[in-house]
Amino acid sequence: MYNACIKDKCGIVVCNNGGVCVDGTCTCPTGYEGTSCSKIWYEKFAGRWNVRDSFNKTTKPAFVYDISVAGEALRDSFYIAGFSDTVRVLVLCKKTAYRAFSFAEQKLDSFITIKGGTGTLDSVSGVVTGNYSYLRKILQPDTTTKDTTVTVYFSWKR
Repeated sequence: MYNACIKDKCGIVVCNNGGVCVDGTCTCPTGYEGTSCSKIWYEKFAGRWNVRDSFNKTTKPAFVYDISVAGEALRDSFYIAGFSDTVRVLVLCKKTAYRAFSFAEQKLDSFITIKGGTGTLDSVSGVVTGNYSYLRKILQPDTTTKDTTVTVYFSWKR
């Protein structure tokens, strides 16, 4: 007869912010990440970014975006201030994966509506790349409006 010990893989693992240890690894609640669930997921996006937007082969002037985080009730979101050179508009982005987000459909003003898009943070370079589409209403000389959908490709660098 032999005696055996089964090691508890979670015996020395500490999971913060309501995380739960499963097989020696923390499973984090919504809004947290990292080996011990101690990092708020959107912190990697917070701060100032130098932005380049392009339509096909033309590049728009560079912008500076200020990324601010959402309130405690919206742990799955963050906001972009200065989006596409807008001054008073905050654009909502929602978490889709560890280093990825999507643009929520939202009306920026009476002429522009963001239809959607995605962005991904490259963990090596620290650059965020992606695209978004928006619907633009163009006022015609006969006072009617024409809807045009535009896709924009972007790159953010610190």
